[in-house]
Amino acid sequence: GIHRRRRMATTTSSIARAAPPRPRPHASHRPRTVASATARANDEDYVVIDRRRALMMAFAGCACAACAASPAEAMVKLIESDVAASMTYDVARDAGLDATFARGMATMMNGFESAVKERKRALFERLFATMRDGAGELAMCEIGAGTLPNIDFIASMAPRAVDLIAIDPNDAMRAFAEDNLAAALAASDNATEVNVRFVHGVAEALPLPDNSMDVVVSTLTLCSVVDQRVALKEIRRVLKPGGAFLFLEHVLSETDPKFAELQEKLTPLQIKAADGCHLNRRTLDVIRDEFSAHVDGEYYELDGFWLIAPQVSGIAVA
Repeated sequence: GIHRRRRMATTTSSIARAAPPRPRPHASHRPRTVASATARANDEDYVVIDRRRALMMAFAGCACAACAASPAEAMVKLIESDVAASMTYDVARDAGLDATFARGMATMMNGFESAVKERKRALFERLFATMRDGAGELAMCEIGAGTLPNIDFIASMAPRAVDLIAIDPNDAMRAFAEDNLAAALAASDNATEVNVRFVHGVAEALPLPDNSMDVVVSTLTLCSVVDQRVALKEIRRVLKPGGAFLFLEHVLSETDPKFAELQEKLTPLQIKAADGCHLNRRTLDVIRDEFSAHVDGEYYELDGFWLIAPQVSGIAVA
């Protein structure tokens, strides 16, 4: 059935350590439900976090809901995800494993993010350079948004106001994402407004209208989706004509057959240990198939990262 989920978004930043620590959300193992995105968007408790509230909280040291939240106001209206696709791809999850994985992503990815920082910066520079002359908000969606590892680039580089819809099936990610969001907005000297909405969901069943997004972002997400082709077709569906898909993903080695064989052998273990992550996908080939010739992407190898060293990144245009 369709069930409403009521949520209140609060946030802190790295500057506001005087505030009492906010407990991480407790979650128990529960069956998957299909939540109505329309109900969320219209719910009086469904809110966005923007720069003004993040700064207020950062400098006042306040983590209360009154300072953190206001009714959602956004350019793109969320819709109900396709029910059949949600039932197929938004599979039941173990809340304990979700909490552990979210904590790991929040605390153990600094080395990786440092290693790809300049590559990501270059990608976002290319992306936003094509969008400086437009009018109105930039409608952006990040699939597998996790802890919002890309929010620094968006907050500091976006050329105009951003309506960011952060979609993830792991609800435990949100508390860490809110912290990163507040810190990024407080630290950025870019005057551009950034509004963020957090939505439970999967890439194969996006709660977004056709032709509604200027940008979709995926970093270390297509390794874990259940069906890459279905996810990419959804990305194509929601992108406006000429909209951009920015990606950075680890893949199967293209240069070392023996190493690729090792990745193949270890993939079943990796799937169990890392929330569905596959080491053996040829993601750039699939992106090129779905976006025809409109893909500017490259394969490279990131020194020091062993099984996820082979990677691809780029921008595809709808």
